[in-house]
Amino acid sequence: MTTRCSFTQTPDRATASRFRNLGFLVALSVLASPLVAADFSFFSIVRAGVQGAGDWEVGTGRDGNTITTGAQVTWPNDIDRSFRIGYIQSTNTAYTTVWTPSGTPGGLPTASTSAYNPAGGFPLSSSGVWTITAEAMYASAGSITQSRSVQVSNLQLGNGQPGNGLNILQPLTSTSLYASQPSATPIVRNTTPIVFSAAATGGDWYLDGSIRFSGLASYVTNGATRSQLQFALTAVASDNPEPATTVLIASGLFAMAYWKRRRRGVQS
Repeated sequence: MTTRCSFTQTPDRATASRFRNLGFLVALSVLASPLVAADFSFFSIVRAGVQGAGDWEVGTGRDGNTITTGAQVTWPNDIDRSFRIGYIQSTNTAYTTVWTPSGTPGGLPTASTSAYNPAGGFPLSSSGVWTITAEAMYASAGSITQSRSVQVSNLQLGNGQPGNGLNILQPLTSTSLYASQPSATPIVRNTTPIVFSAAATGGDWYLDGSIRFSGLASYVTNGATRSQLQFALTAVASDNPEPATTVLIASGLFAMAYWKRRRRGVQS
């Protein structure tokens, strides 16, 4: 009588189960983690409006058709006003501010601000990369024939920190924009992308400048009204994963790969 002996390799089910569960848990934690934020974009506009019920001159929103909040400004004719367009990472808020000199001698300027904060979105990580694409920033004098213009000057990126602190990947190629009517340049745009990251300062940044409107209806017969003179831009951010998120993803992939390799070895 011949006795045949067969040896069957018994898998370490407990170990395989632990690694499988670890991979699933890490994958779930990555999906549920707020460390990876959605991309962010916003539209900002400063225009020579005529104040009235529901009207505004400073606006910020998701895009040009969706201004969530607007602020009113009384514009002087042919005089520079300072403005700032920026982003606050901690509150995921984009804003547009125009300063008006105080009418009181020695008084501080007053600010008119419009802000945009998308509901339900996580803030960008501080390492997010921002882009103002070519032609996404412009000055426009509209399709009108009377003499009027908008001049934007002294444009500069910053964040209030010594030495700027921004990582400029593609700089501003021009610090001014000028559009006028009647002329061949009723609208002037940035011709190259502007790309930067504010990781060194926690993600906050701003674009400063000064703006001057000429030929306004309040001062000139048949002058410019509402959006006939304007300066606007669209900024888009592409988020980079936080280091902790990268570690979670790598750990999950390692655990799942280990479990699959072990199971193949057991089956063979």
